[in-house]
Amino acid sequence: MGSRDHLIQANGGYAYGYDGSSTDVDAATSSLDTEDEDSMDDVFGENVKQPRGCRPPLTAACCCHCCYVVQFFLFMIIFPLWTKWLVTNPMPTQYWHEQYPKWPSIAAIGGQELAEESLVQYPIEMSPIPTEPDSCNYSCSSWRGYRTNEMNFRVSMTVNDSVLNKGYVHTIYPVLMASADFADWWVVADRRHAYPSPFWRAKTDKTGHAYTYTTDTCISPPEGSKVTREANSGVYVLACVVWSPSSFAELEAKTQLDDADLGQYCYTAGGVCGWTCDSVVNSDLLEGCTADSTIKMTSSSVAGREIPAAAFQGSVEMRECLDGATSGKCETATEKFKQWKCHKCLYDPRTEDDMRRRLQIIPGIGGLPSGLPGMDDPDSPLPGIGDTSGGLPGISGGGDSDSTAKTPSIYTSLPRFHITVSGATIPQGTDVFSQPRIFVLQSSRDERGTWRKLYKNDYGMTQPPVAVGKDGKPLVKVKESDSYDEELAPVQDPVSKLAMSLNQQNRLEIDPGWCYGRQGPLYLVACAVNSTLYEGLFTRFKAGQQAAPPPFNDRCVAVSGRCAHACQPDQTPMANCTADGYIKQDALVGYVGYQKNQTAPVWLFCYVLLIGFGVKAVMLCPGVFSPYPHFRRYDPDLTSSLRYIVVTVPSAGENKCTVLRNIVGAIGCMPKDCRCRYHVAFVDEGHRAEQKLMFMKLASIIEKIPNFGGATYEENVSKFFQQWVEDTKKMDLKKLKDGYDGEVDPRDMDKMSGKNALKTLKKEGGWGAMPPHVLEPLSDALIVMEEDLRNLKKEKKDLHRDDVADWEPQDRNSLALRLHYLARAKPMEDERTIKAQHVAPGTWYYKVPQNAENKDWLKLRANARQMVYGLEDDDHFMNNVPLRTSRGKAGGLNFCENYLCLYADKTENLYGDSRDNAPCLYSICDARHQFQTDFFHSTIPYFFDDEMELNPYVGFTQCPQYFHEMQDEVDYLDNNNAQFFRLNCMIRNCCGGVSSCGTNGTWMIKHPSGDLVWEKERRRVRDAESKRHIQEYVERRTFHESCKVEDTASSLQQVLRGRRSQFINRRLSYGMAKNPIDYLAAVQRWAEGGVVLSLQTFFSCHKGVYMVWFTLIFFFCFLASLFRLVSKTDTTWEIVKWGLLDESWYTNTIQQPVVSWLRSFALVAKSQYFKNHPDLLDTFVTMTLQFTIWVASLILFLTLVFLFTELLKFIQRRCGLHLPVVWPDEMRWWARLLISMDNLTYFLWFWTAFFWIGFNYYSIFAKRTYHFSSTGMFTFMLTVQILSWGMVIASSMRYTLSTSMEANEVIGLSMDNIWRSTQLFYMSAPLLLYSIIKGTQDYIRYQLYGEDISFWVGGDRGVMSTNLVKYWTLLLILGAIGAWIYYIIEGRKHTGVMSAVLIVSLIALDVLHPCTYLWVGRTKMTKEKSAKLTWSQALVTRGWWELMFHRLILNSAVTGVFKWLGPAWFVLMPFLVLFMPYIGVNQAFMMIGSTTNR
Repeated sequence: MGSRDHLIQANGGYAYGYDGSSTDVDAATSSLDTEDEDSMDDVFGENVKQPRGCRPPLTAACCCHCCYVVQFFLFMIIFPLWTKWLVTNPMPTQYWHEQYPKWPSIAAIGGQELAEESLVQYPIEMSPIPTEPDSCNYSCSSWRGYRTNEMNFRVSMTVNDSVLNKGYVHTIYPVLMASADFADWWVVADRRHAYPSPFWRAKTDKTGHAYTYTTDTCISPPEGSKVTREANSGVYVLACVVWSPSSFAELEAKTQLDDADLGQYCYTAGGVCGWTCDSVVNSDLLEGCTADSTIKMTSSSVAGREIPAAAFQGSVEMRECLDGATSGKCETATEKFKQWKCHKCLYDPRTEDDMRRRLQIIPGIGGLPSGLPGMDDPDSPLPGIGDTSGGLPGISGGGDSDSTAKTPSIYTSLPRFHITVSGATIPQGTDVFSQPRIFVLQSSRDERGTWRKLYKNDYGMTQPPVAVGKDGKPLVKVKESDSYDEELAPVQDPVSKLAMSLNQQNRLEIDPGWCYGRQGPLYLVACAVNSTLYEGLFTRFKAGQQAAPPPFNDRCVAVSGRCAHACQPDQTPMANCTADGYIKQDALVGYVGYQKNQTAPVWLFCYVLLIGFGVKAVMLCPGVFSPYPHFRRYDPDLTSSLRYIVVTVPSAGENKCTVLRNIVGAIGCMPKDCRCRYHVAFVDEGHRAEQKLMFMKLASIIEKIPNFGGATYEENVSKFFQQWVEDTKKMDLKKLKDGYDGEVDPRDMDKMSGKNALKTLKKEGGWGAMPPHVLEPLSDALIVMEEDLRNLKKEKKDLHRDDVADWEPQDRNSLALRLHYLARAKPMEDERTIKAQHVAPGTWYYKVPQNAENKDWLKLRANARQMVYGLEDDDHFMNNVPLRTSRGKAGGLNFCENYLCLYADKTENLYGDSRDNAPCLYSICDARHQFQTDFFHSTIPYFFDDEMELNPYVGFTQCPQYFHEMQDEVDYLDNNNAQFFRLNCMIRNCCGGVSSCGTNGTWMIKHPSGDLVWEKERRRVRDAESKRHIQEYVERRTFHESCKVEDTASSLQQVLRGRRSQFINRRLSYGMAKNPIDYLAAVQRWAEGGVVLSLQTFFSCHKGVYMVWFTLIFFFCFLASLFRLVSKTDTTWEIVKWGLLDESWYTNTIQQPVVSWLRSFALVAKSQYFKNHPDLLDTFVTMTLQFTIWVASLILFLTLVFLFTELLKFIQRRCGLHLPVVWPDEMRWWARLLISMDNLTYFLWFWTAFFWIGFNYYSIFAKRTYHFSSTGMFTFMLTVQILSWGMVIASSMRYTLSTSMEANEVIGLSMDNIWRSTQLFYMSAPLLLYSIIKGTQDYIRYQLYGEDISFWVGGDRGVMSTNLVKYWTLLLILGAIGAWIYYIIEGRKHTGVMSAVLIVSLIALDVLHPCTYLWVGRTKMTKEKSAKLTWSQALVTRGWWELMFHRLILNSAVTGVFKWLGPAWFVLMPFLVLFMPYIGVNQAFMMIGSTTNR
């Protein structure tokens, strides 16, 4: 064996992966000197040493850190600004007046000011309200067959408002409202009751006085081949309107006109042009023609040609009649000229005499002979006329067009079309028609400037052309007559035929179908609404629906009203009514204030959002700091600064295999070439004799490991246990049958007993070359261990006494390892008495003399006895010390720590150097966990600075818990608590604020020299005699024994002392996951312990607690500032109100310049918008100024805190002066206090999950009274979303990059982890409530009775916790199903219900996996059993259904879909906000509410 001196003298860094073996090549390599190295460099042709130089100024991890800081500060600014925007930004206009039936307000910019901008007194002229009963209609209502006094009457409405010609006013429709008192209004008529049209066709008298004319069915028959050429080359159709009778007569006499005639005779001109009859040729190819097939017109030109002496007025519109081939009423179409539908016309130039002569029939002799072709069927075509297909208008369909013979012909004709002339004033003078006359002219490209009449007025004795169908038959039958009568020939009066009709298009009549109200006082208001009113979901008004009171200009583009006592002769004055019966216009229109979302639900969820934001800010703010530096690698010299290292293995109920696996890991991670003693302490809280026996057999195995192969004994021990760790790290509780029935599988037993490790080392580790007799003792010891593990016999004895056993190697210098079995006394206690932490009847205690020393500790404990009521020990020369102040895990840890401290004080264990006064490292590894071989190689450097000096400010390190069998995709209950370890802890580590999680933690402990194992403590229960809280002796406590979360409590103690932690984000420990009941019980226990610790902290006077109070006050002040920011209405800074700043100076120097700049910036950004909304500009300027003041106040406060903290740091650390009180002297200490405050208060926000779930169900079933702008919500949500995810990515990458460089290991945050944390947020809500109740009860018992509340038993409250989660998650799923049923039946009719249904559905999907796992995850039904069932048996078997649900939901495919559902939702949600703005609020809450805490 190697000597201990050799171990101490050896030095050198530890290389990861070094197996401890040594070869000749290694020895040769290690003996190379500098010259040899240089020669090797020459051999390879280059120097492999890294060049020295400056470190890169910016690494990838540093870039990630900078990105995180920038995004955090942007998040701190944008989220409060968004919340302020929620209550400041106006509600979208379509949701105004929601307390009334739907009537969308005007959304167009400037639209609500139109009614106020009217240039006339009354934009809508209304007929007066009748005052005679006979003028009213009482038939609109009846009661039991009798008429009532409710009435209505016809109303005439003429609109005349030039302001309505603005671009965003389209078609305007009438709405009639009535009121009896000017307060309550209702709709009494709308466009359905208007005639002759449902809308006003014009908006002013000028444009409303239109003249119309409808052309004949057929144009003039063709007169030659040039018509064909004209049609093929494109045509112009021009309407020429004349007012003068003399001009009309001259035009009537002309057969052909030129451009000069147009300027001389036409008062108004205009028309269409191009190619028609469904032509595909673009009209703008014709000169002077637009793409819309209209002739380009000016006051002095036609189709681009200047017309001499022309002064055209008004405009002309030509529209095709829908039924253009028949006569009758003309309903116009909107098609362009080239899309007009042409038809065929038949023209017979023969007179009746011509027909008779042709058939040689003498008049008066008789009728035409029967059987002649074409004479029997009046609808048949004339002889020689067949079904021909014509071409363009005017082209003959049959016969020779140049023939002078009088034969019938079919030709193509334009359809009948409607001509409207508007915008022209009536000429003054006497030579004027009362109605204008019109001529329709045509021209072509070939003969521009020449115009011919398109229609013929006089056909003489012949019949006018008639439209015919494809078969050549007339579309309208001509009435038959027995003989020709000259008087029946059509009479063509051009003066009458060409006269236009007056159509007052700005006038409507209302013929009501609904009652206006009772006879008596009546206000009747005519409202003109824009066509955009009917473009959305709104379709029509309901009879008598209520309407919001004036001003009406938020809904009406024009409004006027009448007032009188309807249907009553007696008239008395009425409010807001003029003497001539008009309602005062200023009473109908006025300032329309913007409706904002300042309702109770909005304020409520805004405050909840701000609370969540505050908590989120506390969680994220430590990330702005840079992590504390530490030494980067393991060096054996580091251990020479430590007194000893210990791994404590607490266990209470685990079986031997589980405990052995843990202890093997504790031995296997012994640091290489350790310069201090290395202890492994098994703290058996179960006081089990079989565990002690197994422990000693493990010690025997260590003794049997030989020293051979050129390696030291320590190296061989490490090598064997490292292989043993590798074989057992992937074990789980089911394989080890811990809590499960059955025996351990033989292959697993070989691994657990170490036989497989020995086999592997023989095969691969070089041990096979050794003689068999060398390894035979070790093999026999492993067989004995296997037999012991298979022995399931349990035994407990001497529970009232401490049972301790130590092991050390025979050669004390050959191995640093020491083993300890520690089972502190666990006497039976009277169940009737309280399990108190002080000496009281029913508890066990021992007596300590006043001059006792530490070495007497165990001897004194061995004399423990139970205090019996009535026989109390009152020896005043002895101190009574309770045997067990804590019956939980903390008590065992403190017993172990005290024992090892005294063990190290023994004379034979002293080093004789500085190590005797050095601190120790105390690691905790719960029984279900196993340290990996590189645990201390990774952990120890974190306690040292860059100079390899022990850092006294590091209190402990923490590694994440990792359960290998619970991979992310199947970790349904989040056993790994991945987001906490992989995100929250990494952020907290930036300030050294990671809290201990019990296991996997390593503490640096140092007691003052000469410190006794006993200390004084004030009893919580008054003494029976003195009636006071007296002092009593208790054993020294390093770890808190006041609650069930000793880890968090001890972490808080370190923070208050100014110490910090280090988080090591590596899988240095492999755990075995609990079953669901035990895990949920642990979650509940953590929360319950947090409640107790919070109450103990805030209601105590312990040293440093005032710092937590200050932090809590600061946090609540921050929340108050957020609440004030949202609800603030003035722009005065608070420090001005407090008198700390001169008000006039603040106003002139700060406020006014800032306001001016904001106004100018806003006008630049959205000039037109804010010019039309000046009051809205004031609102946003005020909001921005308020927000600026808040940011400035926050910056000022943080600056003051920073300066004060840096001053304390200078005084204490630079000057060496110590203040009488402990106070943070660095900003990162403040961050650690924030984290501690968060740990002490996180359970207070349990109600946020209930609130948000309930709020969404409220949004489903209750009427929504808040609405947000989709554009603004989208902008804010997208920004916040990017910042939130950006911080997560930056933080995760910052640490993964660092760990990848240090240890080549990356543990990143996955989508499964984020999804599971969201699950836990909703799932744990009832557990937190239950924990608050139980925690409060525990605290009361602790404080009033001194009861020990630090312990628990396996499954403590586990059944209740499991049932709470099971039924709560099931309720969420059933609630989502019910929400969808309601939505299908009723909810789809209401606004915003869909968004809430989607949110509750996502919540249900989030908890679907945990719910299913808790209900059917541990089903006893197997595939084999289910295969044997018949269908009838399966359907009535619960186990079969459990198995089916398990297969359906708990599979990798469904899990893969669900884990991406959340991220996909987060990506899609900002875009869904464009359509459902209500989702934005839910998205914000999901981002800030799904944080988890340990």
